Amino acid sequence: MLEDHKTIAKDIIDLAQEYGAEQVSVSLAKSTSFQVDVREQKIDSLQESGSSGIHLTVSKNKRRSTVSSNDFRAETLAPLIRSTMEALPYMGADEYYSLPDPELQGRAPGELEFLDPDYDKLSSEEKVQIPLDLEEMSLEADQKLKTEQSFYSDSISYMVHADSNGFLEGETKTIYSMGISMIADDIESTSKGSSESTNVGRKQTDGWYSAARFYKNLTPSKEIVEKACQRTLRKLGAVKPASQEVPVVFSSETAQSFLGKIASALMGENLFRKQSFLLNKLNESIADAKINLIDNPLLPGKLGSRHFDSEGVEAKPLVLIENGVLKNYMLSTYSANKLGMVSNGHSGGISNLILKLGDYTEEELIGSVKNGLYLTSMSGQGANIVTGDFSRGAQGIWIRDGKLAEPVSEFTIAGTFAEMLNNLKMIGSEIDERSSILTPAFKIDKMSISGT
Repeated sequence: MLEDHKTIAKDIIDLAQEYGAEQVSVSLAKSTSFQVDVREQKIDSLQESGSSGIHLTVSKNKRRSTVSSNDFRAETLAPLIRSTMEALPYMGADEYYSLPDPELQGRAPGELEFLDPDYDKLSSEEKVQIPLDLEEMSLEADQKLKTEQSFYSDSISYMVHADSNGFLEGETKTIYSMGISMIADDIESTSKGSSESTNVGRKQTDGWYSAARFYKNLTPSKEIVEKACQRTLRKLGAVKPASQEVPVVFSSETAQSFLGKIASALMGENLFRKQSFLLNKLNESIADAKINLIDNPLLPGKLGSRHFDSEGVEAKPLVLIENGVLKNYMLSTYSANKLGMVSNGHSGGISNLILKLGDYTEEELIGSVKNGLYLTSMSGQGANIVTGDFSRGAQGIWIRDGKLAEPVSEFTIAGTFAEMLNNLKMIGSEIDERSSILTPAFKIDKMSISGT
């Protein structure tokens, strides 16, 4: 299928050039997916679906336009391309638009383990049984718990990118996921603190899931259920903490959320629009010297790995922060042109964003705190990468004398990105690999808690 898509892409470029386009780029994608959700030992929903799409950009005299379609046939695309070229003279010129420098384009060497050779081996019946088994295991857990939903999904996708520079490459990727969400009534306080629970009578939900390129690398069902149960039960009896400034240990999930915002602030599109607090900070110290952040697209089997970016620029590891010093932004061709720089293969965003591991287990991070917060989830839109202000709703578990104590909720944590980066003093040694943001837990020495 990939070779067929390459042929289509090449034919489309030739056709666009026949109609007068000077520069042409085209991306084709096709995917097939399976999703089943189970509730109360019955199938709640089941979908087997396919999708396809083509995005074609044509330009002439620095004027450009994009055509999209889910029909790959030349007889459908030809009139679309022709009408687009006829309208092109009326488009505004953009001096910063161009295809990538051909010298930067290419396919990175090496096998990145995208495609599970056993993708077709599971039958639909076996796939449906997976969430049924997850739910059945959950019924044997604590009686306080009920299953909200369990699921299984997989997909295979084919992607080709080509342009009039002569770039023509494609990739096939598989991905699997499975998980379960639990629910429990918050009947009475389990708190050891002085405040009464504010959640009595409410329902608490949480869960766990696994995601991987290869089916064999999914977490065993029993571990998923045990984790989901533990995460849900620990929320019961939550209290609102007192307002104060304390150390905060970010779990790996909340650490991913935080670093995702830092990544956004490093993206060229936000920088040239002057929508980043990190604008004009290259080669300046922006974080504690222990912080080393890299974007590495060449890690076999990881969810963000790629041989080239969405423009065909060869994928290479990129150091973003080295010993606390900002070394690079993440740039596409257009954002690089706007900033007077050179693309470094980040059209389409991050690949695998990695915070260099520290020396501490999560238990040791918690053990280092006499009075503080273990942060387990955040909500709201209060992380502003333009101003650098950070304020979000939060849930977690209070830490007393190095031990997890009562659950806490209905409060906010606040600071600034600059303060948080400079107060990030202890970094964990264990990574959650279910995301393209590969970060361990870490501790920020001081943040403001707004509760009672």
